[in-house]
Amino acid sequence: MVGDRGGAMGPEGARGTASGGSAGPAGEGGPEAVVGRHPVGGRPDPHTPSPAAVPPPGERPVTAAGAGAAAAAGEGGGGADVPPGNGGFAQVVAALRAGRRFALFLHLSPDGDSIGSTLALGLALERLGKRTIWVGADLPGEAYRFLPGGDRFRLWNEVEEDWSQYDAAILLDCADLDRVGPARSAIERIGRIINVDHHPSNRRYGDVNYIEPSAAAVGEITARLIDALGVPLDAAMAYGIYTAILTDTGSFQYENTRPETLRLAARLLELGVEPQRVAQSVFEQRPLRVLRLLREALGTLEVGAGGRLAWMTVSRAMMDRVGAQRGDTEGFVNYPRSLAGVEVALLFVEEPDGRVRVSWRSSHEVDVSQLAARFGGGGHARAAGCTLPGPLDKVRVQVLRDVVRHLEERAASGGPAPDAGRGGVAGREERP
Repeated sequence: MVGDRGGAMGPEGARGTASGGSAGPAGEGGPEAVVGRHPVGGRPDPHTPSPAAVPPPGERPVTAAGAGAAAAAGEGGGGADVPPGNGGFAQVVAALRAGRRFALFLHLSPDGDSIGSTLALGLALERLGKRTIWVGADLPGEAYRFLPGGDRFRLWNEVEEDWSQYDAAILLDCADLDRVGPARSAIERIGRIINVDHHPSNRRYGDVNYIEPSAAAVGEITARLIDALGVPLDAAMAYGIYTAILTDTGSFQYENTRPETLRLAARLLELGVEPQRVAQSVFEQRPLRVLRLLREALGTLEVGAGGRLAWMTVSRAMMDRVGAQRGDTEGFVNYPRSLAGVEVALLFVEEPDGRVRVSWRSSHEVDVSQLAARFGGGGHARAAGCTLPGPLDKVRVQVLRDVVRHLEERAASGGPAPDAGRGGVAGREERP
C-alpha cells in the first residue's frame, strides 16, 4: 500500500502487466492465497540459535481483521490459530516458522504501511530467534524516524550480504515485484519470496502468496501473523502496526476502516502507542522545502469536466528549485480531491529520468484502479497510480482525455460507465 502523508491518504497497488509468476485476478471480497513450488527454510545459519535453543512461545488468539472464529493452523505449525478456511495464511505462518534468515524489503518510496508492517514483523521474527535484515532501494522518509527501530532500515546496495544465504525475501504491501526497484536483483539471488499484501492487483509473484483485499492495511495482516506465530506484541511492534493502519485508512477516515480496524487500534493503544505522537510525526512536521514545493504545485491546480475532475502538476524544474526529494509530493493529490464536487483527482509528478508518475484518487463513486489499469497501473478503488514514459505534457493530455471521457460516459448513462478494462498506454503503477 500505499498511503499519502498530509491528511487523508489511501493505499495503492501494483502495475497491470505481469512481471513474475502467473496467477489470476484477485477477488475483491476476501483473502486469496496462492502457494508456490519451493519450500522455505532449512538452510543452516551459524549466527542463529538452533531451534532447540529457542523456547517455543505461547500461542495467542487471532484478534485482528477478518479472523472470525479461530481454527487450528495445521500446516501453519505450532498450533497457532489462523482465520478458518484460509490455508494460505497457514502457509505463510509455516514458512516464517521454518526459515531462520529473512530479508525484508520495502517497496519504492515506502509509505507507512510498508515501513510499519516490515518493522513489526521483523521484530517479531527476531523474538523467535530468527536473523533479519530490513532493506530497500529507498529509505523511510523523515516523517517515520520516530518509529522504535526505524534506524535499522538500510539501502540494499550499501550492506555487505551474501543474499543467497537467506531462506526467503519477505515483501509486505508490494503488489508487483518491480515495485522494489533495483533491489529486485538481491531478491532474485535469494530465490524464494513470501508475498503478503492487500492490493487486489497483486501479481502473485511469490513462492508463498497471501493476498487479502478486504484488509484495511497490511498492518492488519501483520498483526494476525505475529499472533499466529505466538509472539506477544510489544510497544515497538505496536507503533509499526498502528502507523501502517493510520496511514492506509487516511487517519481512519476511509471506507476501508472497519470495526475490526478500530478494535486493533484500541489494542495497540493499550500496548503504549501514543496516537498524537504518530499523527504529529507523520502529518504535521514537514520540512520547509515540502511547503515551498506545495506552494508551487497549488499554482498549477486546474479543474475540468464540469467540476468533477481536478489535477495538479509537479515538474522536475519545480522540485529542483526548492531542493525537493523523492517522496516530498506525498499527500499532494489530496488537495485537488478536497475540492467540493470533485470525483476524480490527479497528481502528475515528473521523475528525474523523464517518466511521469500519476497518482489517482476518487471521492465516492469512480473506481480509479480501473482507470489506472488502462495505463498499466492499478491499486484500489479510491486510490491508484501508474508511471508512464514522458514527456509530461503528453502524459497529462492522454490521462485527462481518458478521465473526461469516462466521466462523460458515466453521466450520459446515469450510472457507472462501462468497465474500464485494460489496454491503452503501457506503463507501471507506483505509489505517489
